[in-house]
Amino acid sequence: MANPSPDQKPNFTLTASSPLDGHCTIVDGASLFEVSTRSIVSLSPFTGNEAEFNTAIDKLFNNGYPSATKAFELTGKNACVLLPSSLSQWFLCFNGEVPDPVTTAFDLLGRKTSNQVAITDQSDAWFTLALTGPLIHLTLERICPIDCSSSVMPIGATARTMMEHVGTIILRRPDDDGSPCFWLMSARSSAASFLRVITGSPPFTPK
Repeated sequence: MANPSPDQKPNFTLTASSPLDGHCTIVDGASLFEVSTRSIVSLSPFTGNEAEFNTAIDKLFNNGYPSATKAFELTGKNACVLLPSSLSQWFLCFNGEVPDPVTTAFDLLGRKTSNQVAITDQSDAWFTLALTGPLIHLTLERICPIDCSSSVMPIGATARTMMEHVGTIILRRPDDDGSPCFWLMSARSSAASFLRVITGSPPFTPK
């Protein structure tokens, strides 16, 4: 078989798609929708550079050192959310798609951190669902083993847990018209299974 000419142009194009095709479900008392595509990078300080990393985070968010239970949020041109993802690792989640999220992250933290912090693009590996409404406690009490009440998880609180054997990062977001709102992040490979878990729970499925 003849080899294709190096000058031959491909006769196909690639189109990006979200893990759940922009899923949206609305029922009485709750809504569930996929958060629009966002750029995500992981941040992990090299051994011995934890202090420099902490200082860079404090300077960027003006909110103290990075926490294992609380998210930090930056508004404005480079709007993003910093939340813990693992031991000595955090996710920097931008509000939208960023052409070069790794470079953008280094610019935000300061270029000198390029030798102090490992930054990896995670954008294609995760998806996010927003769960909101006055009855979402019915969903969370069925699938989430941790207490998600407002007294335990105020706005900005975050945790890594399991929901029906699926690893999940849960983040309490600002209320939506007075109703609680949570972001649920999980691996893209588990998107369909995770969606079935939620939509199979009340109030999306009657008891």
